[in-house]
Amino acid sequence: MTDQPPIAERPSGRAVVRPYVLTRGRTRTDGIEVPLDAVAIACVPADAPIPDATPETLGIVELSQEPVPLVEIAGRLGLALGVARVLVGDLATSGVVALREPRPVDAHTDTQLLERLLDGIRAL
Repeated sequence: MTDQPPIAERPSGRAVVRPYVLTRGRTRTDGIEVPLDAVAIACVPADAPIPDATPETLGIVELSQEPVPLVEIAGRLGLALGVARVLVGDLATSGVVALREPRPVDAHTDTQLLERLLDGIRAL
């Protein structure tokens, strides 16, 4: 185990918070499973008061004013995917963010259908 504090300094002078501090040591959210391909959408305005808000949770609420995938939240906020997953799960549990499953596979995204179509085109 390292002797580094939970908050460190980057060469740029900005503070870096360790991921386990953001999630309070958790790797999952209690009571809700957040799929990696989930889409988050805010249920409150970006400027609404949120209890126990952190800069990261406020960023999630701001980004999710429009439907946004979990992986995009992680990327845009510079968070590890697991950290974003826990934070989004916490917001979903408290009703601040709603989660949607991605669109199910249908005829438009069925790879077997697309492969058969490609085979038919090649046969022409």
